Amino acid sequence: MPNIEIKKRVKATSFRKFAIGAWKKPSDPKVYTKIKIDITHLKKILDEKEETISLVHFFAKAMGIIYEKYPELNTVLIGNKCYQRKNITAFIHTHIRKEKHYDLSGITIEHTHQKSLKKISTEIKKKVNELRNNQNKAINRTNTILKYCPSWSYQLLVSLFDFIMNRLNINLSWAGLPKDPFGSYGISAIGSLGFEEGFVPLFPLSRLTMILAVGKPFKEWTFETEKPKKHLMINLCFTLDHRYLDGAHVAKPLRLLKKIALNPSKYGITFD
Repeated sequence: MPNIEIKKRVKATSFRKFAIGAWKKPSDPKVYTKIKIDITHLKKILDEKEETISLVHFFAKAMGIIYEKYPELNTVLIGNKCYQRKNITAFIHTHIRKEKHYDLSGITIEHTHQKSLKKISTEIKKKVNELRNNQNKAINRTNTILKYCPSWSYQLLVSLFDFIMNRLNINLSWAGLPKDPFGSYGISAIGSLGFEEGFVPLFPLSRLTMILAVGKPFKEWTFETEKPKKHLMINLCFTLDHRYLDGAHVAKPLRLLKKIALNPSKYGITFD
């Protein structure tokens, strides 16, 4: 008796044959979701401060708070088993302007749930400057290795790094490579590129549970009362790894994230 009951064979079109030959069975664990938040009040507070604190800094902090509140978010896959992380660390995507092109890299900020916005801002600026001035020794070491590897070996090399760091959980800092280079969650400032929304792919080597893409703020009219009112809104776009998280895991955390943005002081976020 067959596992799946079937009837007659369906004739495949030319494109269907081509598609079947081109793609394998689905193996991508990504889940996408988006929330829209009113940041009228928040943006006004940020603009009034002398210290430059951006929306990326704010949401790096806010995400740290929800990762502390909901520790099931802060897990990592070692081998084929999930483990709780000891630390809460944000990975901030960073665009590096080269002489003739752009490159993409990133820096990590540890204990984001405990640090002030000012501390997060200062640390991000310092680490980004180090990247742009080629002063990050671990990243430089990684780039040097890639520079001298032939193109046919890229997949082999990444698979080797993945096996050593993520399956065996071996720290390679002794070899000059970064330790836990991606942290708990990612933040990408797609708004700085002019995008109001966008979903960032999960880099397979990272083992992140989710990435947040912070969009460009935009104005929107609301009609909650008799008089229309213009609000400043922002899209927060999330890419989740379904191996770690289901929709039920993130429903409450994302509701909390909205509440934090609407009333930061209630959740211990100060702008001093």
